[in-house]
Amino acid sequence: MTAGHRDLLLVVDDADTMRDLLERQLTERGYDVVCAADGRAGLELVSRRRPDAILLDHELPGMSGLEVLARLRSDDDLAAVPVIMLTTEHEQALLLTSLRAGAHDHLRKPFDPAELEARVAAALRVKKLHDALVDANRRLAEQALTDDLTGLANRRHGAHELDRAVALAVRHGQALALARVDIDHFKKVNDTRGHQGGDEVLAEVARRLARAVRGGDELARWGGDEFVVIQPATDRAGAGRAAERLRAAVAAEPIGDIDVTISVGWAHWAGDTPDDLLARADRALYRAKDAGRNSIHPLPPG
Repeated sequence: MTAGHRDLLLVVDDADTMRDLLERQLTERGYDVVCAADGRAGLELVSRRRPDAILLDHELPGMSGLEVLARLRSDDDLAAVPVIMLTTEHEQALLLTSLRAGAHDHLRKPFDPAELEARVAAALRVKKLHDALVDANRRLAEQALTDDLTGLANRRHGAHELDRAVALAVRHGQALALARVDIDHFKKVNDTRGHQGGDEVLAEVARRLARAVRGGDELARWGGDEFVVIQPATDRAGAGRAAERLRAAVAAEPIGDIDVTISVGWAHWAGDTPDDLLARADRALYRAKDAGRNSIHPLPPG
């Protein structure tokens, strides 16, 4: 147990004396303990608060321990909670059946207090290792889809979301717009302020763009100083307003002592592929830059 955290154990046993004994011994060892006298009551408790481990009697009234175990293992939120089966028997077939059904361990009654402590501690170690692995995998998945500098979606994630947005537009016949954003004269920022200064500008531009996009839009860093905004269910007028909102958000005030602006090119989906839509928005972006930068430019469909 880490400081400030007490592991929660659930004891499910129909014998009052056994429940009291387990609750007392486990509480003395620093665990929080809740108890249930039958399987249905135990399942009700775990539905309200997930325990870190469960001690589950094989022989329960109404619903057997194996039936409770099957219910636990069928629930994605509870499948990883280790279950120690309590039994008064030592039949090999019974042990194998419960282990195959997903039990973590067995504890035969009457038990030695030291054995109880050791088996509970082992079950909790397995649970903590599982939780750490799940958390590490989640962080890796987020990192694979996130730009390290800005915290925005990266190009891979953005491309996936664009494919998804086009597929939904095809399915539902909805409008879709795409904006490409480029920081004006960014090379000059890097040349005069160095790459650290350039990174600071990129990060701040990303924050301003993120504040300016609507809920439901997807903002991604496409690479270098370029960003892409995917705008589902957006007609041409709405796309134009959104582009101006992005431009104004960045130009509103200097970043440090640097006046930073962006150019925005946007295109409206015309039943074409994601790559075609990107290419048309890119052409619109170049027209915005040719118009003097700090500007927006639409590209008609087709």
